[in-house]
Amino acid sequence: MHKDDIANLGLYDQQLVDLHSTYYGKVRTAHKFLIVPYNIPRGCVATYYPETNVLIPIDEVAERSNTPTSKSVVITVTPARVQEAVAA
Repeated sequence: MHKDDIANLGLYDQQLVDLHSTYYGKVRTAHKFLIVPYNIPRGCVATYYPETNVLIPIDEVAERSNTPTSKSVVITVTPARVQEAVAA
């Protein structure tokens, strides 16, 4: 995440967070991701797949390719329920 987005959300470097997406009233959550400041446009996050596949609804597909819409997923970021120590 961009460092300013991290600060604006009241989060911090190396904090454990949960990522959430909502489609058709159903909330999907990817648990326990680490916040890492990165040179990325504000308002964006970068994640790895398949770890965040759970955020992508399989019935929401791209028009031409008919593949899941994994390139543009709107999410919210919240502190993880349980914060664990992270080794440096």
